[in-house]
Amino acid sequence: MPEKYWLNTLHRLLMFRLIPLFILTVLIALPAHGWLPLESERPYRGKAVAEKIHDHCERLIRQKSPPDGMAGEMLNIRLERFYFVRGFQPLWTNKQMVDALMAAVEASAADGLNPSDDAIARIREFDPQALISPEKKAQEDIFLTKISLLLASHLRYGKADPATLEPSWSRKKKNLQLLDEQLQRALVAGSFTAFFKELEPKDANYDLLKKGLVRYRAIARHGGWPQLAGGPTLKEGNRDSRITVLRRRLKVSGDLAVEDADTSTVYSREMVGAVKRFQKRNGMEVDGSVGVATLRVMNIPVERRIDQIRVNLERFRWFLHDIDSTCILVNIPGYSLQYIENGHYRWGTKVIVGQPLRQTPVFRASISSLVFNPKWVVPETVLDKDVLPALNKDNSYLAKKQLRVVDEEGSTVDPATVDWSHYSARNLPYHLQQRSGDQGALGRIKFLMPNRHTIYLHDTPGKELFDKSRRDFSSGCIRVQNPSELARLLLHDSLQWSSAKIQDAVNTGKTTMVILPQPIPVFLLYFTVVPNGQELQFRDDIYNRDNQVLKLLNKPGGGR
Repeated sequence: MPEKYWLNTLHRLLMFRLIPLFILTVLIALPAHGWLPLESERPYRGKAVAEKIHDHCERLIRQKSPPDGMAGEMLNIRLERFYFVRGFQPLWTNKQMVDALMAAVEASAADGLNPSDDAIARIREFDPQALISPEKKAQEDIFLTKISLLLASHLRYGKADPATLEPSWSRKKKNLQLLDEQLQRALVAGSFTAFFKELEPKDANYDLLKKGLVRYRAIARHGGWPQLAGGPTLKEGNRDSRITVLRRRLKVSGDLAVEDADTSTVYSREMVGAVKRFQKRNGMEVDGSVGVATLRVMNIPVERRIDQIRVNLERFRWFLHDIDSTCILVNIPGYSLQYIENGHYRWGTKVIVGQPLRQTPVFRASISSLVFNPKWVVPETVLDKDVLPALNKDNSYLAKKQLRVVDEEGSTVDPATVDWSHYSARNLPYHLQQRSGDQGALGRIKFLMPNRHTIYLHDTPGKELFDKSRRDFSSGCIRVQNPSELARLLLHDSLQWSSAKIQDAVNTGKTTMVILPQPIPVFLLYFTVVPNGQELQFRDDIYNRDNQVLKLLNKPGGGR
């Protein structure tokens, strides 16, 4: 047969066998619905995912109004910057990294943060090896990166922005870029877990607050403590059916020993001692009686105490990184001042702070000098709210308060020649000045710490007010119970400025300024829970600030 015949026959045979094989192969490759997958549905490929991540980041940056405003805009910038340095390559490519993030997010609950169940479930369900589309892979990768960026900033700087709640606080600027670079290095080095642990404030009080949170959550899981019914004030020796409930209440909070087997309805000496411990721990008048005030605090639910602890852990994250090793700490709701030297408690005293309508602001400053026998110039706030209204009612007010009228040249002006009804605190052309002395508003010592609030620390003639448990009586400044000892500590010169020499300077009656050897930082802070050893001390939220922090702390997500 001719050669051409054999070639044609071979060609037909091959076509007959190969075409069905080709068709079969295509059918096998097709998805169930019979169409080729769209680009967004194709299985994960590294380059394709990087392109999708890049596109997502670009869209986020172009957003004109992110859901969380400025905070959301900053998070988008951080996200884009984070991926840019790695060429927008996906980050969460192995299970160990995802598990480490999962553990860090769950552990943040111990810091009082509030990881959402939805976020935890989404992280737990994520499988880096799953065959999902580049679009879906990019979305999940970005979600996990957002979680890690937010967790890092929440642990380091707090979830809520203190500038929105405490605008007077001049904290050091957040360095989110450095924080994100450290996170990048931790991811590369595989030290993810250690990185998040290192972000927590390194402070014993923070750790004690965390331990307290664990204990109070355990109390809540077991049903909390019982509510005590109202009734007559309970005093030692009284019989009352409420005693059995009171005993249980004190045992649950740890103020009465669990081993106490007494079941009587007598208000015993042991129970009085337990109530006194409770009162002291809660900043109350310690008298051992259960009256209206003690009953109110005892009936605060454990859930509220848990929220309080969480709020104050957040405040610790705001401030602790900025605290100097040697400084003065004033806790406004605690009515207390502590002198910290080289990181250790050295000395403390009681203070009086601003009334709720004239609140002491939260801020930092430095004491640069002090004044013995200071003269008091009435500040604008006191002029506006106290002095001028009183003058318009009583012409003898200035004489009673030993205030003299001084013009801008320093000359004394006869108050009878001034028509006080024509002036306000803003346009009054005079100063009202009080001479120094034991009855002067500033007492014998004033501590100068230049600040825009015109707030300072000073002595006071009203020493009896320090015996009260609630001490918010001032117009904003801090009245110190023992200013002479504070002066001795700050002057730091046992020879030239011993306690006796300080008293000699006071006794001269002369107004004398002394420059400190070095300025001492002062931090005016607001904590409604503070540790004292292994127990927690709760304080009234005198300026009603806790709920604002709690609301932001409980807000889903967070864009810092």
